[in-house]
Amino acid sequence: MIFIEFNKINLMSCEEGMQKLIDKGIKFDLIITSPPYNIKDFHANQLKYDNYRGNDMNEAKYQEWQLQCLDLMYQLLKDDGSLWYNHKVRISKGKAIHPLEWLFQTDFVLKQEITWNQQKGANVDKTRCFPFSERIYWLTKNAKVKLFNKISAKDVWDIVPKHTRKDFNHPAVMAIEVAETIYKLHEDIYADKDEVLVLDPFAGVGTSFMPIINNNRYKYIGFDVDNSFIENFENRKLQIA
Repeated sequence: MIFIEFNKINLMSCEEGMQKLIDKGIKFDLIITSPPYNIKDFHANQLKYDNYRGNDMNEAKYQEWQLQCLDLMYQLLKDDGSLWYNHKVRISKGKAIHPLEWLFQTDFVLKQEITWNQQKGANVDKTRCFPFSERIYWLTKNAKVKLFNKISAKDVWDIVPKHTRKDFNHPAVMAIEVAETIYKLHEDIYADKDEVLVLDPFAGVGTSFMPIINNNRYKYIGFDVDNSFIENFENRKLQIA
């Protein structure tokens, strides 16, 4: 039997892991995640980065997979919880593919669409405007769920990623400032909670957990299928312990 551990990234697929959590009846206050974008072989500045699971699928199958994963997240989210889902507008065969195409097929309430302005990008194709932004969706099960925006965050987040892909041997690492902003938006909401449960089903190198590593009120669970990413996360934890 494979056990799922808190405060770790567990080596298993997101589907398997989330189903095990559903079977155990565990619900989460907060889900922060960024799935593979299905951008096929990734090239930037004439370098080719390793592909990874779920990044080279038939588009219809990919969206079907995302809907399956989002349904599992819906089941795992508390009624007053929030999901923050990072994705991007992609171009395939000259046509833009927007994440809202499948998000509107879920049972989630779309509370807000955030534009993450990275102010730079790997793809500088002169046949169109350079894609320097990604999207972050705040999703809930209940339209009455609110934040307390004490940091006066706007719906455009100007966050320039400071890392390179080589820093973590991962093709698409979330900027830690994105995760920090999300936690700050929930700080006052969770102030009276003795325990806050956080999930990232596509945990990668664990950036979504880094801001809460030393906060004992937060318990987190992550999943990934690449053990090298999990080892990277454990090394990152040691550096800030």
